[in-house]
Amino acid sequence: MERQASMSILDIGLPTGYTFNKNDLEALSKGRDRIIAQYEANKALSEKGSLIIYLNTVSNRRPEEISFRIEREMKVGVLQPASVSVYEYYNNKRCVKFYRPERRDGELLRLCENEGCFCAEENCSKQRKEKISNEDRETKACESSQTSKIDFVYQVIVEDFFENYTTDSYTVRILQTLKKGTTDESPEGKFRTFLTYQHCREALDLNPSKSYLIMGSSSDIYKVGISYRYIIGETTWVEYWPTQEECQTEKYRPTCIGMESLQEQIQDFGCHLK
Repeated sequence: MERQASMSILDIGLPTGYTFNKNDLEALSKGRDRIIAQYEANKALSEKGSLIIYLNTVSNRRPEEISFRIEREMKVGVLQPASVSVYEYYNNKRCVKFYRPERRDGELLRLCENEGCFCAEENCSKQRKEKISNEDRETKACESSQTSKIDFVYQVIVEDFFENYTTDSYTVRILQTLKKGTTDESPEGKFRTFLTYQHCREALDLNPSKSYLIMGSSSDIYKVGISYRYIIGETTWVEYWPTQEECQTEKYRPTCIGMESLQEQIQDFGCHLK
């Protein structure tokens, strides 16, 4: 910003199950040394569950800090990020950041490996363990919409597993490329790294030496040097791929037939018939 901002609005989203500490806000808005001009909640300028704070000025030379507590009223499963936006009263162009409670220094959730990190604020994916029809699996493999597009379909085997601060890292070998996108053009037979959140580990239930069907979007693939990193996001399809021995059992036979059908559908006809 080239100049100091005049009257500005800070719109702070409220994570599910949390409320703002009113005493803290009162202290910030009262007295001679007050930090904020005033505040209000659930008004026309704000989305539901947000807090509006009015600031007389915002400096373009030094950081501004406003501290108050938010308190958990009820526990929810996986907290989604809430937004914080700031804009001038007469200029609605916003600067937006995201935060989660119980995160070091309010940082964004990131997936990290070695020195590289990727911002990845979204829900967990989970391993598909329910009964899945062949049609549903094949439709997913050929999915192409404004909100979700499947670019790659792999059979992988998990070779190794590592954990970091917020990140689970899986080294996998691509056994089969049923469908490939344009980002990682020659993955078959090679090792790739798949990254996901630690809090998604139980839902994904990926185990070393086990094989899985993974379908996802090219937008979740990042090139790092000469290799590639894949983000397992909320739209990523993960399903156990049984062994040849398991395919002889009643429990896994329907899944194995479905996997064969998927291979034939994509390899013989592609997705143009879907």
